[in-house]
Amino acid sequence: MMKESIKMSIRAIFFDLGWTLEIPETGDWMLTTCFRKYYPKDVTDRIDRDLWHNAMRKAAQPLIDYHRMDDLETEIKDFAQFYEILMSSLPSVTITPEIAEEISRDRCYNLDNVLTLPGTVHTLQTLKDRGYLLGVISDNWPSTRYRLEKTDLAQYFDQITISSDLGIYKPDERLFLHALQEMGVPAQESAFVDDLAMNLETAEELGMYPVLSLVKPNTKEDPRYAMIHAPEELLELEIFRK
Repeated sequence: MMKESIKMSIRAIFFDLGWTLEIPETGDWMLTTCFRKYYPKDVTDRIDRDLWHNAMRKAAQPLIDYHRMDDLETEIKDFAQFYEILMSSLPSVTITPEIAEEISRDRCYNLDNVLTLPGTVHTLQTLKDRGYLLGVISDNWPSTRYRLEKTDLAQYFDQITISSDLGIYKPDERLFLHALQEMGVPAQESAFVDDLAMNLETAEELGMYPVLSLVKPNTKEDPRYAMIHAPEELLELEIFRK
């Protein structure tokens, strides 16, 4: 009876993007094909792992500390800085401001860097046909809106919340509350699909129905949540069958 009442009450479904509806073409969101043109994988794989991870953390810290971004040019500048810090922190590796900007600009504008998972469009269209409102709650940057518009995925969403809009990352509940307010639905009448349990924990605490995406390799199953291995499996969950 409880499950049936939840099923009847859900009006909106919010999605994370990465490893839920989209995947990086190279398997890494930061190390794009353009990055690999200058720094092939066999070269970076020879770098001591501790040095590499420390350099990544150092480069990412400004993006964490100053996450608010309003436009693509700011994103390009900030990510160029990321690549400069990353590569200049490693021994026997060089990078110029010009190369850093080229990699950053390509990361923002090259649509081939991110692949839409098979079945995504069919899933979104079917859910729309079933009468659901659809939204996005994603840790991302302005280029995400550009990509969604250029790939025509934006047309399926009634609301899009990107973390850089507010300058905060999930699992901060303010992102969820912002999305719910923009959509105009209470948490108890919505669901959230994400690949990270810590984000689903916040969503569930607010009253949202959580679904765990297992798209990313080696993601562990979690019996606390409904789970899907591909977008289309969402359509088979009893709670979303109308």
